[in-house]
Amino acid sequence: MELSALRILGLGLAACLIAFAVWRRQTLRNGDILLLFAAGLGLLLVSATDVLDAVLSFFSFERGGGGRILGLAVFAILVLGALTLRNLVQNGRIERKLSATLEGIAWEEFRADGLPARFEDKVAVVIPAYNEEDNIGSVLPRIPETVCGVETAVLVVDDGSRDRTGDVAREHGAAVARHVTNLGGGAALRTGYRMMSDSGASVVVTLDADGQHLPEEMSRLVQPVLDGEVDVAHGSRVLGDAEANHFAREMGIIFFNRLVSFITRTKVTDCSNGYRAVRASVLPTLVLRQEQFHTSEFMIEAIKRGVPAVEVPVTVVSRLHGHSKKPAVIRYGIGFTNAIMRTWLR
Repeated sequence: MELSALRILGLGLAACLIAFAVWRRQTLRNGDILLLFAAGLGLLLVSATDVLDAVLSFFSFERGGGGRILGLAVFAILVLGALTLRNLVQNGRIERKLSATLEGIAWEEFRADGLPARFEDKVAVVIPAYNEEDNIGSVLPRIPETVCGVETAVLVVDDGSRDRTGDVAREHGAAVARHVTNLGGGAALRTGYRMMSDSGASVVVTLDADGQHLPEEMSRLVQPVLDGEVDVAHGSRVLGDAEANHFAREMGIIFFNRLVSFITRTKVTDCSNGYRAVRASVLPTLVLRQEQFHTSEFMIEAIKRGVPAVEVPVTVVSRLHGHSKKPAVIRYGIGFTNAIMRTWLR
């Protein structure tokens, strides 16, 4: 075996990787240390022996005609793919830990302010809001003080707003929980659900802060839950009424409704509607992880858990002020599909 300049370079890099792993062993995670050692030893083995030639020959990547170069490219792509997958898994864990931490901070502040007592045995109305100061002040006064004979209490989850959303909500008498940074509507609802479950609320109603859902129709959702007919009542614009939307979004709603109906073997007419009422005791049984596309996740998760549910007609109108915070049509479709499939497969 000839000790070429390339082999010498490989030996040097291998030594550097191993030395770096030893030097930073106190600050690096165990998995990163093992990865550095594996890379260093692998490079050492390749540089100091003819094992690479043997492996390439075994997979029929022979010398001449660029065969060895092709073989090296294939193995490099495989290694890169494995490292990319590992990075995605790690990023997912970090995001979940961050969300859990921020949600926990919001809960501790909520408890320290003595707010849980407001919601005990009541119909809790949870409104996730992000930069909705122009709308929230118009929505809150329309929420009824009682629904189906039960007193209501309102929680606005301020999801890292950079405007006066939280201040406006407090001025209208709502309890406010705040994320210090924007996590997404799904995370805001998780925070609200946890707070209401731990506060002893009877029923939890969720609706948007932008005025698209009509608080005047709340009794339609709450009544079947209070009567014991079901544990969840989903609002449906298809059974009710809705103002005209963008053609692509209309087609998307039809497609996703049929997709969810097909995979769950349950007739679903509106899987993208966040206006719903749920018995608070059911919430701890549901696994909710979506940060953005949470409406379909909730519905599919409830179906998988065998939670009795019904769809009731509601009206969906255009938002009062401002523009929708939903992604563009293609990104929205991809994200919604991802949420449906991940919830169904887990």
